[in-house]
Amino acid sequence: MTDFGSNFRKLREWAGLSQEALGISLNVSASVVNRIENNKRKLDIQILQKLAISLQLDISLVVTVLFKGKSALPKQRAPKREKVLPMPA
Repeated sequence: MTDFGSNFRKLREWAGLSQEALGISLNVSASVVNRIENNKRKLDIQILQKLAISLQLDISLVVTVLFKGKSALPKQRAPKREKVLPMPA
């Protein structure tokens, strides 16, 4: 079975973001990010879309990583960001 939470965490870590920073970008709390990473909350399409935009990745790549894991990610890491801006509502 696919571990979406673990793969979600790998995406976040690849981007160099904390749970809090990703939460701000997704307009959710760090607690929600933690619950997703620990498979205690399901992903919805809105979070997937915001995740792709936040990480500046095509949504098809995000979905592939969620299914296949870290091996589907580009080898070059995203540059660390100074500030993460919230997504527009």
